Amino acid sequence: MGVRRPELGSRPYRRRRAQMLAESDVCHWCGHAGADAADHLTSPLKGGSRDDPDNLMPIHGVAGCPTCGRKCNNEKGDGGMSGRLVTSRDWYGPLP
Repeated sequence: MGVRRPELGSRPYRRRRAQMLAESDVCHWCGHAGADAADHLTSPLKGGSRDDPDNLMPIHGVAGCPTCGRKCNNEKGDGGMSGRLVTSRDWYGPLP
C-alpha cells in the first residue's frame, strides 16, 4: 500500500496542478510531452512550499513517459534536480 499524502488531495493543490498541466504538459525531467503529474522542485519535506505554483513542474507519473518509457517521477525520487535532463537549450534557468 502506498504512502498516504492527504495534502496532495486538497482542492487548492488539485487546482494548481490542473492549471500547471493545462499550461504545459512537457515533462521537466525527460523533455517529452504527456506529463500527467506535478513534481515539487524542492520537496516540502526539505523546506519547499506545497502552495507555491513556482515550486511545481510537470512530470510523468506512475505510467511513465509514452515516448521514451522512462519512469521520470521514480527516477527523480526525492533527490532534487541534480539529474535533470540536459539539452541544448536551458529551459528552466540555472540550477538552484
